Amino acid sequence: METRYTVRQAAEMVGVKSYVLRYWEDELELRISRNELGHRYYTGYDIQLFLNIKELKNRGLQLRAIKDVIPKIAQTVPGSTESKVKLLDGEKEASEGQEQKEDMTAEELRDELFAETEDEKILEFQQILERLITQELRLKNEEEARCRSLDAAIRRQQMARKEAAAAGEKKQKQRKRHKVHS
Repeated sequence: METRYTVRQAAEMVGVKSYVLRYWEDELELRISRNELGHRYYTGYDIQLFLNIKELKNRGLQLRAIKDVIPKIAQTVPGSTESKVKLLDGEKEASEGQEQKEDMTAEELRDELFAETEDEKILEFQQILERLITQELRLKNEEEARCRSLDAAIRRQQMARKEAAAAGEKKQKQRKRHKVHS
């Protein structure tokens, strides 16, 4: 049976407050299971998903961008399990496995090769996720540049209107002076 974690346990594992988990759940429209009493419980997959969300937030993505990325993650890794949805490096695990390779049977070697293909899938997934993050950040920066450009154009237009109004007032004053002197 899959291990279940309470909100408090999940929050401790992810390193955020419990209300942050609930906020992310609401904002990202995540489906978190509930027990017979209606209380939330989290699986290892949920914990890993929250760790990924936290990592994406640390990398500068906003929740609405992360909300767009989550379905892409699901498409990229069909039938995701907690081991396939990692952003964090597994170098420590890899180095431990390397030391034990010497004393393996053929069956163990085959299993190890299968595990290596799983590691390759994880690395490929990480690369895809990095590309998605880079793309989202680039789009965000382009959008900010467009906003800055639009803001500058509006300011120039406002300045031109002020200058035109000032020039108009100056002409009116000159006309009034001219009429008074004539």
